Amino acid sequence: MPLKYIYIDSNPVDRLHFCQTLKRFDNLKLMAEFSDAVNASEFLNYNEIDFAIISSDLPVYDGFEFSDQLKQKIEIVMLTKNPQDAIKAFEEGFVDCLQKPGSYERFKKTVDKLVRRITPVNLSEKKEDYFIHFKCNLKSEKVLVNNIKWIEAMGDYVKIVTQNKSYVVLSSMKAFISRLPENQFVRIHKSYIVNLKKVINHDSNKVFMDGKLLPLSRNQKLTFKKNFAKYQ
Repeated sequence: MPLKYIYIDSNPVDRLHFCQTLKRFDNLKLMAEFSDAVNASEFLNYNEIDFAIISSDLPVYDGFEFSDQLKQKIEIVMLTKNPQDAIKAFEEGFVDCLQKPGSYERFKKTVDKLVRRITPVNLSEKKEDYFIHFKCNLKSEKVLVNNIKWIEAMGDYVKIVTQNKSYVVLSSMKAFISRLPENQFVRIHKSYIVNLKKVINHDSNKVFMDGKLLPLSRNQKLTFKKNFAKYQ
């Protein structure tokens, strides 16, 4: 399935150049392009994407400010004419920062990074070293997926509970589970996603985790039991 993205750049010449380059990647799907971050933010209120390509120099508020106010967790690729932006992009945990005008060969490396970060791992691959990347408290974090015990909804945020600590991340539950290995992570309730490898047991309305009892909703019971059986 192609990775969905939006492209934001106030310079029409640069937009034309990059759109022509991006069309060469069959694994990417452009959902919309914008000349400013305001209209892009409005679009994201009603649409989910995997990543955004953003010029650092935008009217109203710039690419970094756009990233800070996002309500859904998406990966960011920064485009810039200022080399100093690369340092800040790295600190913010962006996938990459490209110097304009850029080239197909350079952007291909960026696409490879995007695929590694976003594409969920198929369980049959059994990748024990699969990590997930996210931003928490303005820091870029990397967590081993198999160390995640459960994910809990907290309004516009989710709490990721691992064996050692918890992280609060700006994301919807739907957006976050889409980044996790399919079937290993199952939604058991509107407020909880569990790692089936970490489930100890369950009864008709509760799931027993290490140190926690989580509610099992009636609507999710069949899906949970079907997938849980694969780990017994």
